[in-house]
Amino acid sequence: MDQGKTPLASEMYEDLKKATKFREKLIYILLGVIAVLVVALAGTNIYHIYQWSQFDAIVVDSGDGSGNANLVQGDVGGDILNGTDSGQSTQDGKLQGNEGQG
Repeated sequence: MDQGKTPLASEMYEDLKKATKFREKLIYILLGVIAVLVVALAGTNIYHIYQWSQFDAIVVDSGDGSGNANLVQGDVGGDILNGTDSGQSTQDGKLQGNEGQG
């Protein structure tokens, strides 16, 4: 054998070691990216919960069985309520326009 040439098996072994080091490095980088994404997801979740906690909570009573909900606390301020007898009664009156057309 010549002095300057390395055997094929040794050359393949060196290439295999380089490929293994590259894969390990890539795995560590991907694990770091995953960790950053998990931290970012947790941060956005906490920020979202914080933002929603800034709103006032309104208690509703939907115990009438029909799926309608009425405000329980506070002034409704002219809002439309879905339950029975929850709005102001309307006044009787005539419709405007021609009665024969519909």
